[in-house]
Amino acid sequence: MYSFVDTIEGNGVSALLPAEALSINGRYIENEIDGYRTLHVSGRELLESEINDIQIGHANGAMFQNKRNPVREITVTYRLLSRSAESFREKFNVLSGILEQEEARLVFADEPDKYFIGTKSSIGEVQGGQLNVIGDFTFYCCDPYKHSIVEKTFPASLNSDGIMEATIINNGTTDVPISYEITHNNENGYIGIVSENGAMQYGYVDELDEEVRQKSQVLINYQKASDFNAMTNGQGILTENFPKNGAWAIFYDYLALGNVGSGSNWHGASKMVTLPADSSGVVGAENFLAQTQIWFETGLVSQTGLLQFVVGDENGDHLASIHILKNSTDNNKARAIFMVQLVEKNRIQYEPHYQSVTIQNRGQMYIRKSGELFEFLWGGVKYQYRVPGAASRKAKTLTIFLGQWNTRGSGNLVHHMYFKNLIFQKDNVRYWYDIPNRFRNGSVLYIDGDTAKSYVNGVPSSEMTGTGYFHAPPGETKVQFYYSSFSTPPPMITAKIREAYL
Repeated sequence: MYSFVDTIEGNGVSALLPAEALSINGRYIENEIDGYRTLHVSGRELLESEINDIQIGHANGAMFQNKRNPVREITVTYRLLSRSAESFREKFNVLSGILEQEEARLVFADEPDKYFIGTKSSIGEVQGGQLNVIGDFTFYCCDPYKHSIVEKTFPASLNSDGIMEATIINNGTTDVPISYEITHNNENGYIGIVSENGAMQYGYVDELDEEVRQKSQVLINYQKASDFNAMTNGQGILTENFPKNGAWAIFYDYLALGNVGSGSNWHGASKMVTLPADSSGVVGAENFLAQTQIWFETGLVSQTGLLQFVVGDENGDHLASIHILKNSTDNNKARAIFMVQLVEKNRIQYEPHYQSVTIQNRGQMYIRKSGELFEFLWGGVKYQYRVPGAASRKAKTLTIFLGQWNTRGSGNLVHHMYFKNLIFQKDNVRYWYDIPNRFRNGSVLYIDGDTAKSYVNGVPSSEMTGTGYFHAPPGETKVQFYYSSFSTPPPMITAKIREAYL
């Protein structure tokens, strides 16, 4: 039973929140509106079930078929005190704005470790002509369950049979999805995830390590900003002959532009590396994957900047590139441009703000060549173009460039404009989808339980096979993980759930 709290204003009583005070997307209404107070809440308790059955002839009773939990409706009754008509109206305006949020996270003060998901559906009438009123509003919860705010993690380890296994304990009252984070400590061809509730597979069981090494080889793998020191400063192949008189710097573990240099056009800092010979002594790659992660985000509309990622060929010419530039000062528009042999193939305009596709941890992009087929990954979308005249051209160099326009200086530079990592993989097969190994050393496979979608190093992947995505029922569930025999040491695997309650 909840302790009594006096609801009369101005008598010096405790300002503690009521036991059933409601937080909507992290904001308690009492803290937002002076004079508002939650009186009581209904609809959070037991929920009726809908039963489907079949009556058979004149037999007594019926035959059970199934049951379902319907939507939940939560009604909040409140009191609102005001000292003037103007204050009364203003407080209702604020309340209306707080409630006008779709699929909002609803947390009640007496159960701060759990939340519902709901949308305001109806409101009760309040008595007219008064400044102190009592009213109510109702949330419609399509998902009838309440969910734990805390996500529980369960690391996998080798069991007595040498099988990687995680024991998931669900103390909730219903099945919940399972998310997985799998970090590879060696090359690997596949991941199998098995429990008594189903099986899932990502990759190919019969992918062999020796065949993989003969078919494809990683020639460059920069994972830290300091790794870029292997590249030569002030050189490189760009889309134009920009001045390369700037200097590099390290921002946390990102490679940044430390000095913008000078020039009447674009100018900045460049780095270039010549691809090393493969294991057979051959220099140059006709089929390849060149991948990097960038961060390109403005802080002010007036900021400008240029980022280039360029693959050069064996003749010292431009082969393919992705570059992002922002030269407008009166609007927050940037362009991502794909080029093959200096011919523009596509131009995508977007806003590089804090929610864009080129912010931290989302800026994965690559250039892939398989004969005449060029594929560009940008913003999580793949774009393909055929260039027959470039089918036999070989990649030989990689260039990165960060620059600024004219005399705008470092003070007007795009706020976050960095490189994170760089990978070049040479492929000796004709079609890229045949390239092993599927998972490189250090790569992370993340499987989102809520959407059943998988991502490799942040790039969407849709190759799951098996019986289907399975959940964790209440109680204990053992999940076992399988991988290629040559993947030693084994991957580091963590299973995650968010418990739910009816």
